Amino acid sequence: MRARVAGAALLATIAASGCGGDDESGGPDPFTKVEQNERARDARAKATVAPRWAPVSSLRGSGDASRTVRISRDAVQWRVHWRCTLGDFALQLTPRPQEGNPLATGTCPGTGTARAIDTGMLRLGVRTEGSWRATVEQQVTEPIAEPPLPAMKAKGARVLASGRFYPIERRGRGKVDLHRLAGGRLALRFENFETSANTDLFVWLSGANRPRTTKQALRSRHDEFAPLKSTGGAQNYLLPKGVDAGSVRSIVIWCEPIRIAYTAARLR
Repeated sequence: MRARVAGAALLATIAASGCGGDDESGGPDPFTKVEQNERARDARAKATVAPRWAPVSSLRGSGDASRTVRISRDAVQWRVHWRCTLGDFALQLTPRPQEGNPLATGTCPGTGTARAIDTGMLRLGVRTEGSWRATVEQQVTEPIAEPPLPAMKAKGARVLASGRFYPIERRGRGKVDLHRLAGGRLALRFENFETSANTDLFVWLSGANRPRTTKQALRSRHDEFAPLKSTGGAQNYLLPKGVDAGSVRSIVIWCEPIRIAYTAARLR
């Protein structure tokens, strides 16, 4: 299998900035290094939040096929995860990508990932004998904008507690609500959320009443239950089943690689 990698320069820069980067990235392609550096520099200049992977399309088929995908003009890069069942596999792109065709080849059954930096309306061509699936994602640098979960507005749902984020080791702002859904499941809703742009951040359910330092956050009972979706914007999280609402006194945004608490919000 061969898969070309784009955008590695941006991810390496982010990793060096303090809280880690995307561990799926590979080495840069020397033939597009200059262009990638320019793309990364432009992305950093425009970024309002840390780069995040956003879904574009889920594709499937059997045998040779082609599908159209739309990649945002502002995307840093995009990737396609593929899975095939029979024969050989090849993934072609039209217009011809800057990375060259085919984007990926492999032997089925098998899986793989291909990356590119081309944007706009693109046509993915699949060449294989059996059934296949592909998931396309793009890396973007704008705040996430998830609407509230429908279950949050359904009959019987209610807000149990709310809080506002405050800085600990890094800046933090915005509101968080703890919802109990009609079926009993708990969920979090962040609105106007913002913290320092970085990667490898996690959402903690904390037993601390109002942690003000990293040590206080660490010493309290906590559950690292989900990666942070984005360092800015509106976002939802379903809590694990069986979580007791009374045990969650605050929400902490935690940076695992350097083990510091970025920001927190007291729930009451």
